[in-house]
Amino acid sequence: MELLDVYDINGNKTGRIVERNNCSLTENEKVKVVVVWLKCGNKFLIQKVSKQKGGLFAVTGGAVSSGNTSKVQAQIEVMEELGYNLDLSQLKFLGSIIHNDAIFDVYMFENNNLIKTNFVLQESEVESVYWLSKTEIEEKIDKGIFRKSSIKGFEKFIKNNY
Repeated sequence: MELLDVYDINGNKTGRIVERNNCSLTENEKVKVVVVWLKCGNKFLIQKVSKQKGGLFAVTGGAVSSGNTSKVQAQIEVMEELGYNLDLSQLKFLGSIIHNDAIFDVYMFENNNLIKTNFVLQESEVESVYWLSKTEIEEKIDKGIFRKSSIKGFEKFIKNNY
C-alpha cells in the first residue's frame, strides 16, 4: 500500500495522507508527482511505457510517496524504472505544473555520458527507452502517442529552453 501526502493548490502539505489507489481528493487538493527529463547532448531519454500502463511515450516519473521530497522521489523513480543512480547534486528543478489532481514537479538531469549507460528497465513500467531530439518528441506528440502530463512539461520547460 503506497501512501501519498495531500497538498493544497499552492503546493503546501495539508497534513492529510491518502492511499494511492484509493485517494478521494477535494477540488483544491492535489497529490505530488515527479517528472525527470534525462538529457545527453541534444537528446532526451524517452520511455515507451509498458502496455499494462498504457503503452504511450513518456518521461521518467511517478507519485511522491508520503514523507519524501520530490527531489528524493526523482532519484527513486529513476533507479526503479531505469536502474540508474542519478546524482542529486546534478538534478535541476525546473518548476511545477498542475494537471488534473496532481502537482507535477519537473526536473532536468544532464550528463554527457548518459547515452553510454546500459539501463536496466523495470518491465512492469517500461517497455523500452529511446534517445530522441525535440523534433522527434514533437512528432510523437502530434501523433497522440505521448502522455499528456509529459507534454505539459515539454511545452513549458523543454521546448524553448533546452
